[in-house]
Amino acid sequence: MAWRIFKYIEHLFHTRHRKGHGIHSPYLFEFVNRVLFNSEGVKLPPSILNEHRKLRSESAFVRSSSVSRRFGFLLYRITRWFHPEMIIELGTGVGISTIYLSSGSPETPLHSIEGDRERAALAAQLICRCCPGPVSIHWGKMEEKLEHISTLIPQRFVAFVDGNHHYEPTVTYVRKLMERAGDESVIVMDDIYWSRGMQRAWKEVVSWPEVRVSIDLFHMGILLLRKDLHKAEIKIKF
Repeated sequence: MAWRIFKYIEHLFHTRHRKGHGIHSPYLFEFVNRVLFNSEGVKLPPSILNEHRKLRSESAFVRSSSVSRRFGFLLYRITRWFHPEMIIELGTGVGISTIYLSSGSPETPLHSIEGDRERAALAAQLICRCCPGPVSIHWGKMEEKLEHISTLIPQRFVAFVDGNHHYEPTVTYVRKLMERAGDESVIVMDDIYWSRGMQRAWKEVVSWPEVRVSIDLFHMGILLLRKDLHKAEIKIKF
């Protein structure tokens, strides 16, 4: 815990580009301004917000482990803005992040993988109540299920990686996604400072040549792959 507090203070000290200021790429400025900081005033569907509030009030597990409303809303804006051909989620949990991702682009197929059978079952119930789009939950070992769906993954996708908070599996998952990604794909990594291993995974991934811009929000990291972007590592106070 002390290490994470130190890293957060360090993150705040190095943050720049508040609401896009100082970013020269029009594409990147638009993403930061419109998607991260919601300059358009996009509203979250009340049904999603109400369901999230209800689950948090009923379950300590949901309060401690699921995506927060703030970052769930960010996932919603990301899929809404990019309109990907597929959404991939590694780590369904009880389905909170799944409904945010799917609701942002309800026409897009979403494939979510969860290693815990009970959580996958709870997520399926939540998705049946809330998700307007085509969602498939794959229960089983993350590596095996990701390999199983890899041939279905198109070049333009949004992926949310929240399946294992350790260095080696995280790097393995992102590398597997990179094998399928075109430069319009976006990969979001959760809890990039959860542990030293996760920070190491984040630092390695952002160094890969396929990653043109990395956006460090401390609690999440976003990887942009567009080849017309100059290589950059950006820290933002979010």
